[in-house]
Amino acid sequence: MCGLCGTYAPDKTLDRSVAAAMHARLVHRGPDETYSLNTPVLSAKLGRLGMTALKDGWQPAEDPSGRYAALTNGEIYNAAELRALLGGGPPDNRVDVAVLPELFARHGPEGLTRIDGQFATVIHDRADDSLYLGRDRFGICPLFYAVLGSQVHFCSELKPLVRGVPHPWRLDLGAVDQYLALGNIVAPRTLVEDVCAVPPGCVVRFGADRPPETVRYWRYGEFREADRPATGEEIRSAVGRAVADRLRADVEIGAYLSGGFDSSTLVLEAARAREKPARTFSALFDDVTLDEGRFQREVADAVGSEHHQVRCSPAHVAAEFEDMVRHCCYPQRETYNVAALMLSRQVRLTGLKGVISGEGADELFFGYDSYAFDGARRTPPEHHAENEQAWGRADFAWETDRARTARRRDLSLSPQARDALPGREYWRDRLIPFDDEETASLTRMQLRSIADVYVQLGGHLLGDHGDMMLMANSVEGRYPFLGNPVVDLALGVPDERKVADFEGKACLKEAYAGIVPERILHRAKQGFTAYGLADTADGRTLSRWRDLVAASGVFRPDALEALGADTTPDKWDVRLSLISISAIIDELGLRS
Repeated sequence: MCGLCGTYAPDKTLDRSVAAAMHARLVHRGPDETYSLNTPVLSAKLGRLGMTALKDGWQPAEDPSGRYAALTNGEIYNAAELRALLGGGPPDNRVDVAVLPELFARHGPEGLTRIDGQFATVIHDRADDSLYLGRDRFGICPLFYAVLGSQVHFCSELKPLVRGVPHPWRLDLGAVDQYLALGNIVAPRTLVEDVCAVPPGCVVRFGADRPPETVRYWRYGEFREADRPATGEEIRSAVGRAVADRLRADVEIGAYLSGGFDSSTLVLEAARAREKPARTFSALFDDVTLDEGRFQREVADAVGSEHHQVRCSPAHVAAEFEDMVRHCCYPQRETYNVAALMLSRQVRLTGLKGVISGEGADELFFGYDSYAFDGARRTPPEHHAENEQAWGRADFAWETDRARTARRRDLSLSPQARDALPGREYWRDRLIPFDDEETASLTRMQLRSIADVYVQLGGHLLGDHGDMMLMANSVEGRYPFLGNPVVDLALGVPDERKVADFEGKACLKEAYAGIVPERILHRAKQGFTAYGLADTADGRTLSRWRDLVAASGVFRPDALEALGADTTPDKWDVRLSLISISAIIDELGLRS
């Protein structure tokens, strides 16, 4: 992973100092070396975190004709296969992402469907001076952009873009409502008006005489009926291949080990893929209801890994929560990201630049408890027109509850914000890339899987929880369950093989029975949770946070008290969301 940024000005009114200002704030993403791509209409920079081709790879990369030049961050794991497909002799430029410009030149955006990897790319077409911003299938690598007048500014992170580009930036109230309803912000929205996230699986084209055009080259959710059930051996083969691909690098790759089934499976596959076990990294908690240390140690001992543990206490959360928020500039609904930040810091201190992690298994193989509830539902859900607009089905609401969302608004938003909200509510956006006819043909579990991927996985689990916490300490995250072979297999597995006897990921667990330790194979799902607000914030800290919320301009001055006094059960502590959004407003200087 690296850090991309730049400015595109087809009218040749470039101010190259803007790209330099953004790049200076991205050093943590690419501390090893810097590359530039400069033309009369483009000033782009890439800060590289070197993982492959350390001596014989460089950027920008070009296609053989020289028409397309690209700066790309991330990894293309099937680069050798793609080079063979494209033909030609061995390349001089051995960096894996160097294959991307020729792939684009031959096939356009559709060529990116062939990539097994994670990337964000800036492609310049020298023939007509157009620009393309592209992102991998699941949005593992972030990429933001803002169209301001005749110029387009882009960056791997939100904060350097907003702080580096002079503009009267404003808060996007629609994004706030998305968060209050969903606990997530869905691309292309961000918390900042005029700043968009390139959606996963998309390329956005910019040119002199046309508005930006978003082309989707791939989407998750093309479920199909397989000719025959996938065998356990085929499942293990797909996962094992994806793990082996993501361990390939010119530097050592470690592994996150939470103690759950997903990360344990990857650590065991990693041990089979190479002679020396991957170094493993885990977070411990003082609270016995949160701590998974005994499970982590069992797996680490089983493979003989050099195991590193980081203990996260309430004091750590109190000391680092606000700094973490101000770094990632993404709202929070729990404090676990502090532990994630501490964990990546430990990885870097041991000298590693990358880790594999288990994100994606729950979404692809229906691992959350909600899938089992969907399968056991006996009464039809309520129908609402809002659901139809947001999801394409009036009977599907994902994790939202209309009454609960209305109560969060009432207890949180200022009168001015409530008055300005009509027309910007979260449900007015189509939140998944499927139309009404397509969603009608999906089962409830399939539709939930699609929503989980686009609402929760892309923005949060791979975004602020994954990329931002890892890259804060110059560490790259790699996700084998999102490898093409695993995804292709998962799309052909029927619902009843994913959820059986009220247990999700049934086919995965069946495939790894006798390989993953029995205690871990069937242990209850434990999500990313950490200490609550009451456990971490002292009176002085709470007072400062109240002042932040009151100064936000979008929330009630007494919102923290109102939410704290509310006895209605809620899915998360909304006070953390308000505190984090208010800190971001302050950090970015947003007007509400």
